Amino acid sequence: MGWAEKRIEQYNQGQKANWLERRSLEHANPVHLVLAVIGAIAIVYGLWVHNWLLIVIGILLNLLGYLYCRLQK
Repeated sequence: MGWAEKRIEQYNQGQKANWLERRSLEHANPVHLVLAVIGAIAIVYGLWVHNWLLIVIGILLNLLGYLYCRLQK
């Protein structure tokens, strides 16, 4: 039994997840993971070429993935 199965069993018994576990479980969602990776690439490239539009797009993609996970519940 891995870490995730043990934690899911504890959640079913009523134990709450801490902040880091909630963030890692959000990134387990494939949509959020893909949007976060594409957003991070856009941010890094935007910083490299000094293009504020790419930086904003990267931030918006990360925010969109975060909101997707929050609204999915």
